[in-house]
Amino acid sequence: MALRERIADEAIAAAKAHSHAEVEPRHVLWAIVRALGDEAPSDLTLDGVRPYLVPDGVAVATPVPSAAAQSAIEACISSEAAIEQARAILAQLAGPGPGPGTAAPRASTEATGRAEAPEADAGQEPAVAPSPKPDQAEIIAALLAELDALVGLASVKAEIRKLVAVQRLNAERKGHGLPEVSGSAHLVFTGDPGTGKTSVARIVAKLYGALGLVQRGHMVEASRADLVAGYVGQTALKVQDIVRSAIGGVLFIDEAYALSDGDSQDFGGEAVATLVKMMEDNRANLAVIVAGYRDEMWTFIRSNPGLRSRFTRYIDFPNYSTAELAQIFEAMAAAAKVQLGDGVGERVQARLVEARRVEDFGNARYVRSLFEQAYADMAARVVADDTIDAAELDTMVEADIPVTDPSAGGEPHRIGFRTDAGR
Repeated sequence: MALRERIADEAIAAAKAHSHAEVEPRHVLWAIVRALGDEAPSDLTLDGVRPYLVPDGVAVATPVPSAAAQSAIEACISSEAAIEQARAILAQLAGPGPGPGTAAPRASTEATGRAEAPEADAGQEPAVAPSPKPDQAEIIAALLAELDALVGLASVKAEIRKLVAVQRLNAERKGHGLPEVSGSAHLVFTGDPGTGKTSVARIVAKLYGALGLVQRGHMVEASRADLVAGYVGQTALKVQDIVRSAIGGVLFIDEAYALSDGDSQDFGGEAVATLVKMMEDNRANLAVIVAGYRDEMWTFIRSNPGLRSRFTRYIDFPNYSTAELAQIFEAMAAAAKVQLGDGVGERVQARLVEARRVEDFGNARYVRSLFEQAYADMAARVVADDTIDAAELDTMVEADIPVTDPSAGGEPHRIGFRTDAGR
């Protein structure tokens, strides 16, 4: 039972790390190899099954297992049964025909992202050869394309490409017998809320996995509440649990400066000390990205010598321009398959110009709030007459854009833990 539960947990984590909406057999395959560890046979390796996890999706909700994936998980009652399932799933993904020893549910085109070949008559070769697995260069190119697709952030994208370039050059130098000039994989992301820090961190985690800096390339998100306890002895345990879950990937700590904001009775210092020790103990297979406001993060890193020596690379995230925020609104509409009618773009621009004058403007977070409020107004308009015409399903009109700030309703306040009155 313990093995089966581990496989289920690993499969969900793999699907979530790649923003897939559903846990599919390919995620179960990855999970089995991860769970077996040294017990996995030589034909089942993480490097061999990793390519089946790409391309990434766009889902944000926690994925749930499909019927085929749940069936495969339930069959893993022992290591031998799990190996049999893994081989069957691998055969399904690599090409037509049943896997060795058993016939696992055939993965659909939607689930695997690969079209199935037509059935061949007995004794005949398949009509279509299986598609080649993407190599490291293709995975990296796809991730960089995902990075480039983000609105704005030109300076951030340039810094991330430098990180990739360093690792690729090091790999080439190593092949020629030259020493590597390795830089720290730990990063400090600075900037205001809503500037894309979390989105970029997710891509960086996957890039680190593709480059071999970490084994898995997943990302675990944490905040002060996840790391600091209220009683003596509990904080270290909380930090250890979070860090262990991130080994093989990236630990992302948003508003990390909050760890050092407490008084002398606070356990934030214990959390930082434990984090630094575990970063050292797992330096070969763990990267940590901390994020927050520029000034606060600068103070935070310099509050502890261990942090100062490990975090040496800073990437600043600028605020979006009005035009870039309008692009983000349009992208959200496109993702929701909502068309923007006449005058919507101009009204959104005007709303953004006004909103950006307010202190602590939320950048992309504000745009999401604006889009959600506009969609709510669109829904109210469409159903007002109890009749929904087909033409009304996907068109947002100018009147749907709220005239007042959708986030208003109280005194202006910062998003986060900052306590000082100004900047």
